[in-house]
Amino acid sequence: MSQLWEALQDPSAEYTPMPFWFWNDELSQEEILRQMREMKDKGVDGFVIHPRKGLPRSIAYLSKTYFRYVRFAVEKAKEMEMKVVLYDEAMYPSGSCHGEVVKANPEYASKGLMKLAGGNVPEGGTLIADGYAMVESGGTIRGVHEEEDDGEAFAPKSVDLLNPAAVAKFIELTHEKYYSELSEAFGDTIIAFFTDEPNILGRCAKAGIIPWSAGIYEEYLAAGGRAEDLWQLFELPDEKHAGAGAREIYRKVIHERMSKSYYAQLSAWCLAHHIALTGHPEKSTDIGYLQYFQIPCQDIVWRFVEPEDGHAICGEHSTMGKCSSDSARHRGRRRNGNECFGCCGERQDPKKFTSDDMRWYLNWLFVRGVNLVYPHAFYYSVREDRGDERPPEVGMHNPFWPQYRKLSTFIKRMCYLNTDAVNQAQVAILCGEEDLSWELAKPLFTHQIEFNYLERALLQACRIGDRELQIAQQGYRVIVSDRATYEMLDDEQKAVLAEFTKAGGCLILGAADEAAYVSGIQSNIAPAVTFSGECEQLRVSHLKKDGEDVLILCNEGMETIHIEVKESGDAERFTTLWNPYTEETIPLTKADQNVAIAPNDLWLAV
Repeated sequence: MSQLWEALQDPSAEYTPMPFWFWNDELSQEEILRQMREMKDKGVDGFVIHPRKGLPRSIAYLSKTYFRYVRFAVEKAKEMEMKVVLYDEAMYPSGSCHGEVVKANPEYASKGLMKLAGGNVPEGGTLIADGYAMVESGGTIRGVHEEEDDGEAFAPKSVDLLNPAAVAKFIELTHEKYYSELSEAFGDTIIAFFTDEPNILGRCAKAGIIPWSAGIYEEYLAAGGRAEDLWQLFELPDEKHAGAGAREIYRKVIHERMSKSYYAQLSAWCLAHHIALTGHPEKSTDIGYLQYFQIPCQDIVWRFVEPEDGHAICGEHSTMGKCSSDSARHRGRRRNGNECFGCCGERQDPKKFTSDDMRWYLNWLFVRGVNLVYPHAFYYSVREDRGDERPPEVGMHNPFWPQYRKLSTFIKRMCYLNTDAVNQAQVAILCGEEDLSWELAKPLFTHQIEFNYLERALLQACRIGDRELQIAQQGYRVIVSDRATYEMLDDEQKAVLAEFTKAGGCLILGAADEAAYVSGIQSNIAPAVTFSGECEQLRVSHLKKDGEDVLILCNEGMETIHIEVKESGDAERFTTLWNPYTEETIPLTKADQNVAIAPNDLWLAV
């Protein structure tokens, strides 16, 4: 274990947290440098330059004045051996260039489809079919200057992200501008562009419309949709009628157009300019779009994930940690990240966020395989009401800042451990491009059965081994699917699963009976370690890194848990428990394998 152990003691700066650094006030080179030195002193070796609400109009976005500060920060980062990620908007969601795309061509404003009332097409609208018109969505983004927030007079207009020409204009005005100013730093100090939850309609869009763009109707018809079924796109799902077919066709058309128009263009530009596309789509379950990211990410926000009320493993947002890590595993990406902690302070006091709170969220991410952390956010300024904008502040203005090096070292250790490692999951849950089942995952979490989400689109890329479905470095003995996902498979995908079962693999459809579901999986896998005791809140990941076995054990509950660890057969792979945050070490022997794990704690068995 010497090489792995030594690296864990003093992890490389490559695995640093990369905080969003909110530039939200008057800027000065002196203060920028002071804050960079503060970060470096606390073990933070990189950052995301994020123009944010509070930036004065005297520092207009992408102006010469703005770039004077950006260039200064990038040059100092190179001197200090820090890395920089560029944020592609002012402020979010991405794609507008602070409204400049629509100013360049008003036709590039975001579009939606509406049902007509009385048959009259609104001024500026386009009749699509009898009773339906394409109109401007009225959507905006949150801007960085005064009176540019949601609902305010100068909120920048959002862009038709389904229009390739509009997205090309966004790239021209944003990415090309950054490159013209900072080209010498691309691929060296500047490592990525961060795109943030692009929204097809924009924020504050008109009620009762759905995403649309020129050509979508023709693509809908070509995919098998019918004009007479358009009404179903505006209805909630109802098993009593056949609306699901039209909705599914529409969903696929929008997904394909957004993929090609937005994500593929950004991805190609970043690759051509020697940096990564990073960031995240709008939805926590949007795994299909992540194929275009060199560093796929997701976003913990608004305490949608939390230790209380079972939200760690219930609901669509509970899938986001595995969403990014499993996309990376199956598509050969070394890193995957999470924009974390935004609006995750205490419900009664959103600004309150302790180091223990941070550790709970970090543990939640690490045991699911995330290996790049984008803390949201380090505020340049908390002057006046700036600290009230999407708190908590988790950097220099937080009371735990003097102890932050301990947190940054913990982050580096776990990100290093999760990079170039292979989790030993023997179970895969099939998923769609934007549908990840938390219901199928929940019993696996509570029974310490490690799994990965496998996109159905990747089935043809899989290999069949002895009792295994293999992809990248993963091998699965059990494939689980809900019936709806299975029915969406095409004939070739179903043939892959048939070949898998013929080779001795196990295919399970649905989990109506939880006990039978768990038992059926357990009878078909051979885990290296089993657990007993108070295990419902125990989360486990078994990794192989550099030829060595490592277990990640963490407590996602709010009370101390007591567990017993039992290795399979006569193996003695794990002899020591080590806490990468406190650095405490406990022997783990066959005579005494009882372990107590406190809330917010994570241990490694090595």
